[in-house]
Amino acid sequence: MNPNYTEHDDLSDLEPIDGVTSPGALPVEEPANDNNPIPRQMSKLFTSAMEIEVEEAKEAGALGFMARAMVQASMPHRRVPGNEFSRTNGAFTMTMLAPSKVGLPYGSIPRLVTGFLTTEAVRTGEREVVLGRSLSKFMSELDIAPTGGRWGSIPRLRDQMTRLFACSISCTYTSKGAVSLENVNIADTASLWWTPHQPDQAALWESTVVLSERFYNEITQNPVPIDVRALKALKRSPMALDV
Repeated sequence: MNPNYTEHDDLSDLEPIDGVTSPGALPVEEPANDNNPIPRQMSKLFTSAMEIEVEEAKEAGALGFMARAMVQASMPHRRVPGNEFSRTNGAFTMTMLAPSKVGLPYGSIPRLVTGFLTTEAVRTGEREVVLGRSLSKFMSELDIAPTGGRWGSIPRLRDQMTRLFACSISCTYTSKGAVSLENVNIADTASLWWTPHQPDQAALWESTVVLSERFYNEITQNPVPIDVRALKALKRSPMALDV
C-alpha cells in the first residue's frame, strides 16, 4: 500500500501538507516565532478568506448552491464499513444506502460534485447537467488537478462519482410523534464518456448527468447558497466543508 494513501479521501494526499513529514505523524510543537514564514496552505486559506470578505460571492460570480439535505446532515467524512450510513441532526435523519459492491460515497469529492450539480441545476433550470467533453476541464471546475495512477485524483473522482450516483438517500423528519419520510436518488442516469488516461482529450459526446426529478425539485426549490471560493479553499477537509 502506498504510505501516502489515506482512507478519508479529504484530498490531503494529493498535495503535501506543510509541517507534516509523514502520514499519521504529529507536527513537532515549537515556540511561537513571528518571523517564521506562514505555511503555504494557511497562506492560501488566508488569501481566500480575505477575497471572500472583500467581495460578495454574487458580485464575484462565485455564487453556488448546495442541496439542503446535504447541509442538514452530511455524508461520511471517511470510508465506513458496510453499505448503510445514517446521520441525525435534531428531528432530521439522513440515511444513505449503496450497493454492497459499489460502496458509500465519502470525503470531499462527493461534496464538491454535489455542489457543482446543484449550482448548475439552479443556474440552468434543467435536470440534465452537462459535465463537458474533457475530464480535465470538469476537474478544473472542482479545482482538482488531474493525476493518474492507482492513488491519483482521476480514479478517485470516478470511484466517488460512481458511489454517489449509485446510492439512494432517505430523509426522515420526526416531530412530536409525527413522521415524514422522503426517498431520493440523486441521478436517474449518468453518462461519463471521458478517457481516464487522456484527461485533456475531448470525447465524441458530452458527459452528462440527469438528476432525478425528486432531487432536482428539492435542490431548485430549496437551495442553500454557498460561496464557491470557500468550497474550493476548504476542499482538503470534508469536515471543514460541512462546517
